[in-house]
Amino acid sequence: MDSLQTFFVYAVITILMAPLLVVYGLPFIVAAKVFDHFAQLWLKDSTRFLASCGIAALGIAPAYDIYRAPLPIYTHLIAGDSVGVGYMLASFLVTWLVVALQVRQITRRLCRNP
Repeated sequence: MDSLQTFFVYAVITILMAPLLVVYGLPFIVAAKVFDHFAQLWLKDSTRFLASCGIAALGIAPAYDIYRAPLPIYTHLIAGDSVGVGYMLASFLVTWLVVALQVRQITRRLCRNP
């Protein structure tokens, strides 16, 4: 039961701190948008979408400090903190999935209601 409670604590903290993670990820989100614009010439829409979401997820994927504060993984790496490779991969993949689902949802709503 303790591990389930820990999971929910981290989930709630991450949801509440998501706007901060997005602010920290703004340079990566801008890079994803620039990549999406220029990659229209040589990549299919689906490939470009997944790659752009991956770039944005690189800047948003959280890692937690000893106080359970989520910061993007890249900030920990810049500071010289060690983050486990498995943890980084899992955090990145979950973030990539969430970003892709959210962007897909937003684009569907925008296309449906011009």
